[in-house]
This record gives sequence, structure tokens and C-alpha cells, in this order.
Amino acid sequence: MIREYRRRLQIMAAVAACGAIALGAPPGATEAAAQTRITAKFSSIVPDTHPIHLGLLRFASLVDQRTGGTVEIKIFPSGQLGGEVETAEGIKLGSIEGAVITTSVLVNWVPEVQVIDLPFIFRNDDHALASYGLLTEQLAPKFAPQGFRVVGMTLSGVRNLISTFPIHTVEDVKGKKMRVIQSPLHVQIWKLVGANPTPIPAPEIYSALQTKIVDFMDNPKTNYLSFKWYEVAKHFTELGHIYSVIAFTFSERWWAKLNKEQQAAIQRSVNDVVPLIHHTLSQNDDFALAKTIELGSTAFVIKDKEPWRK
Repeated sequence: MIREYRRRLQIMAAVAACGAIALGAPPGATEAAAQTRITAKFSSIVPDTHPIHLGLLRFASLVDQRTGGTVEIKIFPSGQLGGEVETAEGIKLGSIEGAVITTSVLVNWVPEVQVIDLPFIFRNDDHALASYGLLTEQLAPKFAPQGFRVVGMTLSGVRNLISTFPIHTVEDVKGKKMRVIQSPLHVQIWKLVGANPTPIPAPEIYSALQTKIVDFMDNPKTNYLSFKWYEVAKHFTELGHIYSVIAFTFSERWWAKLNKEQQAAIQRSVNDVVPLIHHTLSQNDDFALAKTIELGSTAFVIKDKEPWRK
């Protein structure tokens, strides 16, 4: 199973690389290469084995090809540049040029983005994917005054429950300590359910579960494997209550340094990568969960979601 998982990741990486090479250099690339090279430090919290990271490598390659090498996107995975709140603050201050950031975190600057995190708002993956264009169109203009340029959104997985104890009903989580993303809405949601939510940055989740600072959390299946949370939280409960959405976000000041052709190349590259990330994650999720079960986790599916909806 481990060899098969690695084989899948290698195939996805090869496909991403070949796709970028096949594009070839655009007309005038030789002349463009002589122009000033503009670099962006681009952050993500996922490890370099994660499907999102592979999608970001494809994105960086596409931008390099389509701008004739005048724009370089340097990917920093695994939270090397900080957690998502710190990354967003870095973008706003200008110390980081771009990132994929969970929209839940961006509510600190644009409260309207909370609509994406309302529980059970999307019926299924297809419904979510069909909504991203509209969501980007409606919400992106609200970010510019805050110093952000949002150029696209895509799925980063569906949130399910990950815990150190079995969860089958709403009553099971009452009084339990829960790690939540750094979002006021998520805190309020789980208070209403009866849990004790605590916002904790993603890089600190493993140790928080390991040291019993929290008892449970919610996150997608692929992350359960990629971040090795199954080692310290053996129980996985499929609830699918919230779709986790990430936004391709740049510094508005950095974006203004680009010419229109470079901006268009980045926008086109994001548009091409968004469905790739969405479908790769969807295909990888069940495989990832099965691998954690092989490694000792247990999985339970909540079929009657009505008590949770209420």
C-alpha cells in the first residue's frame, strides 16, 4: 500500500511536469527572459508529498513557461513560512508574496467569506466545484482593499472528524476539547454543538493531539494521512460537514508590479490547476483513508446527518 501510494504521487508529479513542458515557451520568450525576473515566495502548509503541493509545482511551471521565465513562483511547503494566519499577515505586510490559504482564515479580513464554511452548504463535490467560479467572482473584489489579490479558489478536501476517542453521535463530542481552524465561525459552530473549541495553527496539531491538549478536530482524509495524525488520533468519523476551500492569494502590492501579460499568465495557470487539484484530491481521499486503516486507524461513517445539521 505504501509503495502504491508513492507510485501514485510519482505519476501525478510526472504528469504535472510533462504538462508544463508540452506548453513550450510562448512567442517572444527569448526577449522576455532578458527582462527583470520577478520572484514570489509562495507558501502552503501541506507537506511536499501532498496532492496540493504537486498541483502547486504544476502551477509554478505553467507560470514560468507562460511568462517566458520573467515570473518565478518559489513554493515553500510544510508551513516553512508559518501557519496560515501568519502567512496571511506576511502577505499583507509584504514579507510573503503569495500562498494557498484556507478561506476560513481569511475571515479575519473579509467576514463575508464565512459563507463558504457554513455546514452542509454544498451537496457534493460537483456542486462545490461548480460554485468556485461564482464565489471567486463575488468575493475576490472584497480582498483588494485589505491588501490581498485572490485569483482563484478550489477544494482542499471535505472536513471529517479525527479523534482520540470514538465519535458516532453529536452527544459523543459534548464537553470534549476540539482543535478548530483559526476562525470565529468554526469556534461558534462547535460551541453550539457542545464541544470546547480551541483555535490552533496547523503545524501544532500533531503535538496538541499527542499531549491531549485537544481530543478531536476536523480535517480531510488526505490530510489525515499526509500529516500522520492517525498516529496520535486513531479514530476517523466521516461526517463531511464542511468543504475546506483554499484561495490562491497574492499580495496586492506585488501583483501591481506585474504587467498585464504576466497577470493574465498567472490567472490562466490558476484556472488550469484548480480542477486538477480538486479532482486529484477527490480521487486520493479514499485511498489515503484506506492506508491509515491499514496502519491502525478505525473509520466510522455517519449516515444520519440530520442531528448534526440541526
